[in-house]
Amino acid sequence: MFFYLQRLCIVTLAIWLAACSSSMPPRQTAPAAPPTRPATSGPASSTPTPTTNNPATNGSVIGGPKVINIDPKPETSGNPTDGIDPNIPLETTVTPKLEPIVKGTTKPYIVNGETMTPMSEINTPFTQTGHASWYGKKFHGRRTASGELYDMFKLTAAHRTLPIPSYVRITNLSNGKTIMARVNDRGPFGRDRIIDLSYAAAKQLDIIRHGSAQVEVSLIDPTQQTPTQTITTPAVVSANPLTTLEAGGIYVQVGAFGQEENADRLHQRIFTTLPETQSLLNKVYNGKTFQIVLGPYPDHALAAQAASQMRDKLQLPALIFSR
Repeated sequence: MFFYLQRLCIVTLAIWLAACSSSMPPRQTAPAAPPTRPATSGPASSTPTPTTNNPATNGSVIGGPKVINIDPKPETSGNPTDGIDPNIPLETTVTPKLEPIVKGTTKPYIVNGETMTPMSEINTPFTQTGHASWYGKKFHGRRTASGELYDMFKLTAAHRTLPIPSYVRITNLSNGKTIMARVNDRGPFGRDRIIDLSYAAAKQLDIIRHGSAQVEVSLIDPTQQTPTQTITTPAVVSANPLTTLEAGGIYVQVGAFGQEENADRLHQRIFTTLPETQSLLNKVYNGKTFQIVLGPYPDHALAAQAASQMRDKLQLPALIFSR
């Protein structure tokens, strides 16, 4: 009897211990990493959280100035006028007028680490002296900062800070030629230049061959312009008749053009600088081009002397030939 009660107590105790262990929570182990702080659904803190400027893909900072990095290597190689049709008419004059400044072109921007702050209004007087360069067929048809397409045959220009659009008077300090042009683009970048001219503007200022020239740039206030105050290139002699070269003479050719007005312009330039050459100046048409020729000279020595004068005083190419 005693043995039976002993076994009953053991079985009962085992059942009670099993029931107690099944009702205990599992053992808590230390977490491997600190738990993430749960997000609160209440209102945000009144203390503002500082924001960081994230670099944009173009090198700018979101909300900051646009950054432009220019490769200082030359943009083109070879003759930049190759492929330009000399018979395409060029714009010869522009009339300054007050135009609304294009939105977005007044924002500061950075070029190779230098901050540019464009003008937001026409503010005169503004005069600047430095080198001018020109850009042609490589950019012809591309969109400018104004949103317009670049037309190399119109009198336009690119400047780093002048309002877009605006009008400027540009004077080639080496020959005194003056034109007006409409600024509709930004530049020049990466070179020691103050203005980039269209092909038409550079051609009228006679800087195509050299590629650049020392110029003076003056901003024009259209409200101060009078109808008679039109700035163009120096007066061109309109009655330069075509001549026929005499046989047996020696001549010096200093220019050949597809457009007669360009030949007239050179004719006028030579006469203005060296009026003593008037009796020797000839404009000849050979069926393809209009040539400016000096002569005839009785001997090669005098022709060579005239050719040197054209090179030294007017920086003109001079070709001696016999007729």
